[in-house]
Amino acid sequence: MNLPMSRHTARQQEQIRAAINNRLMGYEYRSRLTIFGLPLVHICRGGLEGNGIARGIIAIGDIAVGMIAVGGLAIGVIPLGAVGFGLICVAGIAVGPLAIGAVAMGGLAFGACAVGYWTWGAVAIGCHAHGAVAIGLHVVGTLTVTPDRISLPA
Repeated sequence: MNLPMSRHTARQQEQIRAAINNRLMGYEYRSRLTIFGLPLVHICRGGLEGNGIARGIIAIGDIAVGMIAVGGLAIGVIPLGAVGFGLICVAGIAVGPLAIGAVAMGGLAFGACAVGYWTWGAVAIGCHAHGAVAIGLHVVGTLTVTPDRISLPA
């Protein structure tokens, strides 16, 4: 069974090309206001030719570095993103003194899998571990593992 192919008009084809090119093109915005040589806001999305690295007090980009950083890879005081490194980190994979994420590593870690000094999560590994599976010195959980013993649920 042969179905007729729909043909796009020249105008429709041009609109489709423009939409695709918009997605492939990068975008960058820098605020005029700078603090310590860094722009207050820097937004950078890399396209085919750009790198997508944003550096600023507030940085938003594929890779973001700043006081408040939002991006796929975020590094800063308060990073938000897929992978984050910073002081107060909220990310899929979070690393920092205070880490919140699916996988969290830090002094105070909250996540599905948390590793650190004080940890809360489904799997918590640390000195003070709280979770369904808790591994550490001082543990609270259903399945707990300490240097002295392993406690299984009854």
